[in-house]
Amino acid sequence: MTEEYLFVYDGGWLLKLTTAEQIIDYFKKTDSRYEGALEMYMRWKQEGKSFEDAIMELPLTERIELMQNRDFKYLQCAIIQARKIGGTIIDGFRSLNMEMGAAYLETIREHGAVYINPAGGKTFDVEYTQFCRRKELVFPEYKREDIRVKQFKGGQHWYAYIGDTQVRCGEQLKWNTHDAAFEAAAALVNV
Repeated sequence: MTEEYLFVYDGGWLLKLTTAEQIIDYFKKTDSRYEGALEMYMRWKQEGKSFEDAIMELPLTERIELMQNRDFKYLQCAIIQARKIGGTIIDGFRSLNMEMGAAYLETIREHGAVYINPAGGKTFDVEYTQFCRRKELVFPEYKREDIRVKQFKGGQHWYAYIGDTQVRCGEQLKWNTHDAAFEAAAALVNV
């Protein structure tokens, strides 16, 4: 079990993983990510429709909208995996997880870390200065209302906090004005 999760900011919050144990923990904690996709599949199956039939009978605008849906994308990937290995939809989801895990591990081997976005996508070699550590695997999702700017009694500098994170810009943790500290924090919020 991971003691803390390290989230880094690179235009959006990413989870940084550096070991196989962290990958395993990540998959254990996110194993419900396919629930919506599986429910979609089961609904179509109960209606007696194949994946392709269910999609093709939708009006074009609904089909385009569906293709942007995260659950639909997971389902599509699982079906491709199931067909590739000659298995069931459950085998497809399992294979999808194994393929993703292997890709994460290979990225760690090559680059020392893998960075995961909230949808499970990965990247590497991220340059970041802003980060936060959390005991729970919950991606930071801040709003302007979460910003707090403080000045220590008798102090002349301002410090910005957003939720559970102290704002930093490189090595900078303090600002000369309240507004400068607030703007540094505002750059990290999810509108």
